[in-house]
Amino acid sequence: MQSQVILCDQQNVYAMGCGLLIKDNPMLMGYHIIKSLKELDGFMAKDKNQQALPLLLVVDSSLFDYGHSDAMAQINALRKKMSIMVIFNEQDDAHLYQLIDNGISVVISRNVTKQEWSKALEMTRLNKIYFCPIIADKLFSMAHHMEKIKLTQKVHQLHTYDKYILVRICEEASSKQIAYEVGHSKRTVEGHRTKMMQKLEVKNLAGLVKVAFISKLYDHYLVNPGLYDITSCAKTSSL
Repeated sequence: MQSQVILCDQQNVYAMGCGLLIKDNPMLMGYHIIKSLKELDGFMAKDKNQQALPLLLVVDSSLFDYGHSDAMAQINALRKKMSIMVIFNEQDDAHLYQLIDNGISVVISRNVTKQEWSKALEMTRLNKIYFCPIIADKLFSMAHHMEKIKLTQKVHQLHTYDKYILVRICEEASSKQIAYEVGHSKRTVEGHRTKMMQKLEVKNLAGLVKVAFISKLYDHYLVNPGLYDITSCAKTSSL
């Protein structure tokens, strides 16, 4: 069944160029250009006969009002009415995950080839997933960055007592030595070490050391040793 395309873009020349690609696709029944999402409801109400055709929305990512509390609800509401393909703008990098988390499964950049643009549109029509190479690279980079952020947050949430144990492990101090410094038994220190490995999802001491360096905890300790004062750590074990 043929679909009708709505091009929602403020760059009229770009939209008209996209329209030429749409005309070459026998599975698409024409297109209509609008400059904002506010025009979308008016267009749908104006031409009710066209609504019998499946709608396919191609929209500039900058037209979503990310600062508004209802922005994501708007995206979800649109997805229930039509398939959506997003043309992603560089300045919207911080919002890429938001779009994907809210069900947008086809995202391309503006500078894709004609073949990539047409493929993206076809994947949208078929309700499949497609990211052009530039967007795929962004997602890979952001996924790695997000994992690092989550790991850093976990480390920052550790009690000072555990942070002290962790930085001393980085300095190759034994559990016996750390226990003497904090005024607890070796078993207590080892218990904290085990709990940290579970929380930080690592399997051994090398993993703990890696986490301390990735999260910049050890660098922070070297610059601010007073924040890891033994006297503030002693007698504060939660075990």
